[in-house]
Amino acid sequence: MRIKIFLSMKLKLLAVLFLGLVVFSCSSDDEKKDTFDPAEQALKDDEELVNFLQSHFINEDKRVDTIMNGETPLYSQVGIEDVELNDINYKLYYYIDQEGVGKNPTRYDSIQVLYEGFTLDSLKFDSNSSFTSSKSWMYLPELIAGWQYGFPKYKEGIKVVYEDESFGYEQTGKGIIFMPSGMAYGQGGSSIIPANSPLYFYIELGRVVLADQDNDLVVNNDEDRNNDGDLSNDDTDADGVPDYKDVDDDNDGKLTKNEDADGDGNPMNDDTDKDGIPDYLDKDS
Repeated sequence: MRIKIFLSMKLKLLAVLFLGLVVFSCSSDDEKKDTFDPAEQALKDDEELVNFLQSHFINEDKRVDTIMNGETPLYSQVGIEDVELNDINYKLYYYIDQEGVGKNPTRYDSIQVLYEGFTLDSLKFDSNSSFTSSKSWMYLPELIAGWQYGFPKYKEGIKVVYEDESFGYEQTGKGIIFMPSGMAYGQGGSSIIPANSPLYFYIELGRVVLADQDNDLVVNNDEDRNNDGDLSNDDTDADGVPDYKDVDDDNDGKLTKNEDADGDGNPMNDDTDKDGIPDYLDKDS
């Protein structure tokens, strides 16, 4: 009888200890998530990027290489843009090899590109190799912030059709974009990319298409009413849908694309009541 009681108590004690370990383990994981500081991570990423740029250079093949013989550090050759996202301050670095000759995209346009993506320890995680591949067309609002803010630094090239009827681009915008993890895949990482990894991309910008997400004949960037570069806070009719996604910007029951009174394909220059407000933004027109 005593043996049975002893064993029973021992099993209960082990169960309690096991439960304690499980709870402790879960609490530890939750604590790590709860204590993650994106602002602190942004500072760590920037320090890592600066060290990388100071210890690497662009070789004759226009590739990133480690400084061995006093070559000019990349850090002295890159541009820097300060970006604020969700109240966190980031620094984006970009190297321009060729500026390009056409128009620059905005953060809200479509682009046709070639690219290769790397972690700072030279792990290649993604690429495409042809302007005709399905991976060459990108819609910037759906991409990582590093691309949204990086690509506007470059201009498109000139389309060339070859004898075999294939095509490519010349005088393209070319360079490298270096970004902190908060402008890339962040704490979650992606595929083979570790969490909190700063990244860099070799890029070539072939073509820019001014996107019109809601197909209302007003391109995305022209729906930036307050000219702050952020389309998410422009909502003329205050219906919770930003204008660049809203097919009826003034909520007058008439689609924006149908408020093109002169039929020239541009609703922005139609002002029926001459009050200085285009019809598609004027509920009283």
